Formats: sequence, C-alpha cells, structure tokens
Amino acid sequence: MIPFAEKLSFLMRIASISNKELAAEISVDPSMISLMRTGKRRLSKNPVQVKKMASFFARRCSAAFQRQALSDMLGKVSINTRMPVDELAFCLERWLQGENDSDLVGTILQNIQPSPTQPPESDEPPAAPTSGNQSLFFYGEEGRREVMYRMMQEIQSMEEPSSVLMVVDDNLEWLLSDYPMTKKIQASLMDVMERGFTFHQIMPPLNYINRYAESLKFWLPIYATGQIKVYYYPRLRGNLYRHSIIVVPGRCVQYAASVGPGSTSDITMFSTDPKLVSAFVNQFREHISLCRPALNVHTDLDDYYPCISDVLSRPGDIIQMVSPLSTNTLPLELAERCMKETDSPIWKTAFQAIIDDRARFEEHLKQYPLIDMSRLATAEEVRAGRVYIGAEIPSNADHPRYTPQTYAFHLQNILNLMDQYENYSFLPRPIKDHPNYNLVVNEGGLALMIRMQQPPLMLELRRPEMVIACREHLMRKAEAVEYNGIHREKVRMELRALIQELGS
Repeated sequence: MIPFAEKLSFLMRIASISNKELAAEISVDPSMISLMRTGKRRLSKNPVQVKKMASFFARRCSAAFQRQALSDMLGKVSINTRMPVDELAFCLERWLQGENDSDLVGTILQNIQPSPTQPPESDEPPAAPTSGNQSLFFYGEEGRREVMYRMMQEIQSMEEPSSVLMVVDDNLEWLLSDYPMTKKIQASLMDVMERGFTFHQIMPPLNYINRYAESLKFWLPIYATGQIKVYYYPRLRGNLYRHSIIVVPGRCVQYAASVGPGSTSDITMFSTDPKLVSAFVNQFREHISLCRPALNVHTDLDDYYPCISDVLSRPGDIIQMVSPLSTNTLPLELAERCMKETDSPIWKTAFQAIIDDRARFEEHLKQYPLIDMSRLATAEEVRAGRVYIGAEIPSNADHPRYTPQTYAFHLQNILNLMDQYENYSFLPRPIKDHPNYNLVVNEGGLALMIRMQQPPLMLELRRPEMVIACREHLMRKAEAVEYNGIHREKVRMELRALIQELGS
C-alpha cells in the first residue's frame, strides 16, 4: 500500500501545486502540508478537509497527461479527460483515505446503488439502423462502441420484453475508457430492465481479480435491479483468447473477439441474420449448461431467512459484521416474547425464523468457529429508544426497539455464549465500521451482502473467489483488533460494564 505522504507528493507534483496553495485551500498552515509530505503528520480525520483536498486536485488535473498519470497510479482506466471533475474527486478522496477501489468487496459495498443511474447528456450521433438480414464487421475499440450502440438501439426498439444472453469475457476497458458512454449504456440497460427485459450473464474468469473490480462497478447497479441471472464457468480457462457475446433471441447478435487483456485489435460483428442469431443462442445454451450460479439478487424479504439458514447449515467457519446486535444471539425467550407482542406479519415471520434457526445455530457453534462483529450501542441510545431489535433485517415495517432491560438481557446472552462455546467470539466494533450493509460469510461457499438502505437488497454470492474475498475482507478487520486470549476477557469486561450501566 502506498503511504499517504507519497500519494500527496505525487498529486502535488502532477498538479503543480505548492504547499502554500494547498494549505490555503484546506485552511491549514503551510508547515502542516510539509509535515504531511514528509510523513510526520497523517491525513486529517476531518472528512470535510479530505473532501476539499480531493476536489482541489481534481480541478487542477484536467490535462490529458495529468489524467493519464492518475489512471496509471490508481489503476483505473475510467480516469481520463471525459471523467467529470466531481467523479474524479470522489476517486481521489477514496484513494487518499487508503480505500482501495481494486478491492473486490470494497467495490461491491460502495457501488450497490439504491436508485437508477441517470444517463448524461451526450453528443454521440446515433448508429445507423441495420436494414434486412445483414452481418457487419467493425474494428478496434471504436468498433466495439459503435456495435454496443447498435445493440442498445435494437433492444430499445423492441415493443415486447425479451431475454438478453451475454457472455462477458473481458474487463470492459474499451467501455470504461469512455466515461459518457459508460453511463449512457449503464442507464439504458437499467431502463430496459424496468420495462421487463431479463438478462443472463456468464461472468469472465477472475484471473485478474483486481482489474475485474473496476468493471464490476459498471455491473453492480444493473445487478441491483434483480433482473439478471449471473453464472460462472467453474473450470480453468486460458486468458489469451477472449470473446464476448450479446444475443437477443430472434433479433440480433454481437460477437467480439480479441487476444489478451487490454487488446486493441478487437474484431466485432453485429448481425441480424436469423440463422446466425439462432446459432449463437444455441451456443450460449450449451455454454451455460456447463456453468454454475455466481450470484443471486434478492429484493424480497422472504428470501432473507432461507439464505441465513443456508449459512448456518453449511460446514465451515462463519464470520459476520452486522449492526447493532445479531439476531443469532437474541435470547430465545426475548424472540418468543417479541413474536407474541408484535402485530406485524413481517416481524412474526422474522421472529419465528429466529426461533427455528436457534438449534441449528448452536449446533454449528459446537463444530465450527463463529466470529460475530457488531456495534455496541451506548446506554444513552438504548434509553432514548433508538436501538432496534433485528436491525440487520432490512424491513420496511417498524422495527421493535430495545429497552435497557432487554438490551442488557441480550448482552448477557452473548456472555453466556462466550462462556459455553469456545468457538464463539464477539467483537464490539466502532460505528464507523458499520455503514448501511451487513456481511455474513461461511467459508463453505456462501456470502451474503445485505444493503440496509431502502429499498432493501441482498446479494447472495456463491462464486468461490468472491466468497474468499469477502471472508478475507472481514478477517482483516477482526485481526486488526484481535479477539483471542486476553482480548476475549476484555470484551467480557466491556459487556459487563454496559450491562451494569443499563441496570443503573
């Protein structure tokens, strides 16, 4: 990881900014900038100051050579002269803060958008329509872009929704390097999905998982619609010859072929020939029969409980980060009481699922470790009625709330679990580590990402490389604070102190 001092010096060099200029922009003494550049002072924890700094560099880096230098340094092909200043500022802000956009899990968590992307204004002339049963060929990256526009025109002109079949065997460098087109195509895909179109996608091999992370940002808002099924081929594939296919049965097909990553020798075909379209549909069906589901998208709360049960049913270690306290550790008596007292059918179902899973949860603890990272509420928050029971369940219905007595009851149950099961570890986490998502991972092959913003969304990840990445993401957080030996006793002391405070 590049130290902050080196990042700052790099940005100041390519932007030709002096210590005095930057200091004036973020309202500090120039000597402070000098200390930052030598590594004697760290980046301020003030988010406003960091945002101002990133915005200043973004405004001062508008030339092609500056954007290219930033693209190379950050490893993002989407940084070029077409990228808006505010988007570049966001990238620089994350980079300065040490957040790695090439991290697969971080990318997913940052880019599951709750609302559709709006297409930007574009002066791009529309592609000429294809008349009759033609097969046309195009070359290079410009050819791929032109064919993509043709495909979207064909799809958007269809009166009835259809299925779109896709084999994506590259990392979209040709698309991501054209920022306006990226946003336009992304918004167009989401628009046809709202009209009822469904998509079936076979993902590329994850030979270069860091390079794939950037293209994943393009797909995530599309995945979040729930109108796409995503698959992967489970066996090894070579990474020399790559091809991509988009076919609309009975309508048209796009086929692109290239050699190696980052190739500019692409040959792309666009055809409306019925026989050729039919041949590619059959080829896709043969391909997908060899594949497995990579991820499922759930927008229905009823899908949440079977997935959680699946996590507990699988052999293997579990690690989770939820907020505020996991329903897995909710005292059984409290769950039963809440189920009786609530009038909400949603919460009756939720508490019944918690009760039904309790035996499975404790059986799992007998065999496998479970690391439970949750944010502890303060006594003031609990007394003010601001802490919800089952807050990790993304429900539209009003959540039941803890009282000081019921919160203390839950904490005591966590202590009991720590005493009874050596496999169970509880890690209190600071609030900054709990954004609007929950992440639950079973190393046996399943990861659940649950967005807590409305509308709720759950990604069920099953591709092994993605599950491993999720587990590693959480393990790094757990190991940063430690949770064994004396640290386990420190957690017990913290829980007892809060119980005592709630009791007073």
